[in-house]
Amino acid sequence: MAWDSDLSNAQVKAASYIGGHARLLAGPGTGKTRCLTRRIAYLIIDSGISPSDILATTFTRSAAFELRKEVSEAIGNNIGKVPRISTLHSFSLRQLLRNAPISDLPYPLRIADDYEEREIIIEELRVLLNRRVKEIKSLFARLSADWQTLKADQRGWESQFPDPQFVDAWREHRKIYGYTLRAELVYQLKKALLNPDFQLEGPPHYLLVDEYQDLNPCDLAVVRAIVARGAELYGAGDDDQSIYGFRKAYPQGIRNFNEDYKPSTDLVLEVCRRCDRKILDFAQYVARQDRQRIKKTLIPAKDAEEGVVKLSGFANQGDEARGISRICKSLLDCSEYAPEDILILLRSDYQRRFSTPIRSALEQEQIPAETLENPTASLDEPSGREVLCTLRLLENPQDDLAWRTLLQIRPNQIGKETLSHLYEIARSQSIRFYNAIDLVVQGQQQIPRAAILQIEFQNIKEHLQMLQSKEQGVELADFIKMLTREIVADDNERDAVKDCLNGIVTLTNAQDIKELLTSLQTSLGMYEQNPSDSGKVRIMTMHQAKGLTSPVVIIAAAEDEYIPGRAIGLEMDDERRLLYVSLTRAKHHLYITYCNRRGGQQRRTGRNAGMLNRHLTQFLRDIPIELYDKD
Repeated sequence: MAWDSDLSNAQVKAASYIGGHARLLAGPGTGKTRCLTRRIAYLIIDSGISPSDILATTFTRSAAFELRKEVSEAIGNNIGKVPRISTLHSFSLRQLLRNAPISDLPYPLRIADDYEEREIIIEELRVLLNRRVKEIKSLFARLSADWQTLKADQRGWESQFPDPQFVDAWREHRKIYGYTLRAELVYQLKKALLNPDFQLEGPPHYLLVDEYQDLNPCDLAVVRAIVARGAELYGAGDDDQSIYGFRKAYPQGIRNFNEDYKPSTDLVLEVCRRCDRKILDFAQYVARQDRQRIKKTLIPAKDAEEGVVKLSGFANQGDEARGISRICKSLLDCSEYAPEDILILLRSDYQRRFSTPIRSALEQEQIPAETLENPTASLDEPSGREVLCTLRLLENPQDDLAWRTLLQIRPNQIGKETLSHLYEIARSQSIRFYNAIDLVVQGQQQIPRAAILQIEFQNIKEHLQMLQSKEQGVELADFIKMLTREIVADDNERDAVKDCLNGIVTLTNAQDIKELLTSLQTSLGMYEQNPSDSGKVRIMTMHQAKGLTSPVVIIAAAEDEYIPGRAIGLEMDDERRLLYVSLTRAKHHLYITYCNRRGGQQRRTGRNAGMLNRHLTQFLRDIPIELYDKD
């Protein structure tokens, strides 16, 4: 197809812009992804740019998958290779792997995932430093923030860090286990790019950055470094949709684009083809409360319907859950909607305290529902973790964290004392954890339960050798099926692990174990989402819904105690934008519910936890009544 087919005049102008750096300001539903897709097609088809000269980055794996699929369809099979389209984390890992000999990171480059951070890194540092888990988590959060804001670049940073002893212990720990934290990945690329010998793949001459408003100072520094190496920048986004303040990403990046890149041009998309009129008006009321926002026009499409917006208060969470179930039943009974057309959003859902009563109410009405969690959660269960560690050892038989995890989770009578002795051997001999195991197995070091460790080590080795023989010439999906069948006994757990891994293979087009593991290492965990066609009402957090669209959206617990909750300053604005993003997920029906009181487990949530009373979020408290429908 022609690259400009079905595009509006504004979209054609945005996609075909030539003349230097450009900022594409695109509100919700205006066709930002379509413009990025067609711009790539335009560069390749009409301008004759080689795909290898183009790099596009997105925020999540699912967004990268969608963009990659659409670009492939737009350029057709006759063009050849699709340009590099990936998350910034994945791009960073790929570049660091390509330049491993000049990197000062532990080699081979191995990113610790959330489970390993929680169950091994934090737990062991807690013991080593005799601190509480909360303290260690807080120090890691501070470390991450210093990378994300580039404070770690300041002279004398380590002496100013709240606990230099923690930094020393962590550096020793990462050396023994040979890992890099995901939170430092982009920062390490930023540092590496200062080295003139560091070679960027390509290097790219055209850099397209999706969701530019979600870049933190470290991300922005990487973009600047790529541009400094000769790339033309095309940043697409919307400051009203900047919602990742927890990773120090604020809208100043996109707001300052024209100052950071001179000369540059603004391209604007103004027509929202997603939200009906009332929904867009309601959402815009929230967005306009930010006096610092870029002034922009956002109008409904000419064929947009009037739409439905309802704001409903309930006495308590039980009434709210039943009210939500009645809304869903009414829509399913009286319209063309199916359960999967309904999206229920929550500010947070710790231990499913909010989703559980809603799901129960839906089930009483015989409405199928699912709660979206971390799409890789099945890999955090013991059987799923064993599958993952086995894959890692097939790729690298000396993967220290994989060995450490297997020794902990397998039924082998190896406890914390044995693992601690192994760590001390590695520490005293300045060797890696795997080498410490090997010394004990070879009888060169004596520790309690050495005989049990020797047997377990041999059992794992033999299993890996058997799997290596089966892996040869087998498709990745078939090998995953075989591996999960061997390791996971429970049918439901096995299906969950298999579906998780196959879903990642589909999203990333992984061809082998190495590519599968590389993708897993850069996953954003609970902030990722996998496509779902389960035929159920979906319940998820507001952050998880970023990028989604649904005919019906119900925002539950829209109370000041959660939105903005405890946020102050910049975080307050972040919460307002999060509400705006959530409102603009809806096409035709938007419902907002809140409670006057919350009891039980929900009473102990949010700001002023322990108090019964709740109040409508301040962002909607003064909203004109004509913007929504009264019951």
